[in-house]
Amino acid sequence: VSLRLIIRAGGAQDPADKSGVATLVAALLDQGTTTKDAEQIASSIDSIGGLVGTGAGSDLSFINAVVMKDSFAFGLDMVSDLARNPAFAPEELERQRQQILSELKVGYEDPDYIAGMVFDRLVYGFHPYGRPDSGTPQSINSITRNDLVAFHKAWFGANNAILAIVGDVSHEEAFAGAERAFGKWGHSESVAAKPVEPPP
Repeated sequence: VSLRLIIRAGGAQDPADKSGVATLVAALLDQGTTTKDAEQIASSIDSIGGLVGTGAGSDLSFINAVVMKDSFAFGLDMVSDLARNPAFAPEELERQRQQILSELKVGYEDPDYIAGMVFDRLVYGFHPYGRPDSGTPQSINSITRNDLVAFHKAWFGANNAILAIVGDVSHEEAFAGAERAFGKWGHSESVAAKPVEPPP
């Protein structure tokens, strides 16, 4: 069974002076919650032969999981925990920050990466799509745990999410499982507004 939770907020919703917040939030979702640390999350998904992944793009953040049918409830609970209760542990934040900075350093030596960044700025100007979703060394270094908590509080909620369930489950099982795992999830403070029209 494949589970995909999509949050309607990504790099375009980053604060103007802190590009990379959505990328860091997504990177930290599976690196510890208020109930499990990163190692417990990794070992528990490995123990059932499942997969979990997180990420963010310009307009969305996501959590994916793939589990066997007999672990369907476990998979839903894990996705729910990752989405609702991220710990944003300071040591994990620093580890992910260093990883992103290292990736940026490599990217800045890649002509394709540079061309893509310049292209986006030339096409979109100072519209949110013109900023790099992964941030810059300066913006990544300026992001605090409070920035991550604020982004999560603003955008992560049942009213701003879509859950897709595909695989060896009936629609009755899927709806009942989703209601059980996500039924008490509150609403986010923000809903993605239509962005400013990009330049012609």
